[in-house]
Amino acid sequence: MKPRNTKEESLKIPTDILLDVLTIIVKEHMRHEVTDVLESRGIVKVSLYLNENVLKDQRVLQNIQSIIEEYNEYRYSDHEELNWKD
Repeated sequence: MKPRNTKEESLKIPTDILLDVLTIIVKEHMRHEVTDVLESRGIVKVSLYLNENVLKDQRVLQNIQSIIEEYNEYRYSDHEELNWKD
């Protein structure tokens, strides 16, 4: 349920980095809700509820999005030195 006066941001978090992201969310006392678990894809969907007037919330969101983007770049990279699957 979306609290009043907030913006909802949906995140798809790979399970490999789920604990790291949830640690940030909990430490920063951000309102959140796990909305779905896609076991076959290894993804957990989380909704963050941000107060648009609080700069800290925006910075935490940017940090989390950066972590997810860096993970995806590392995980799905075509470059041999970055692709851990090879």
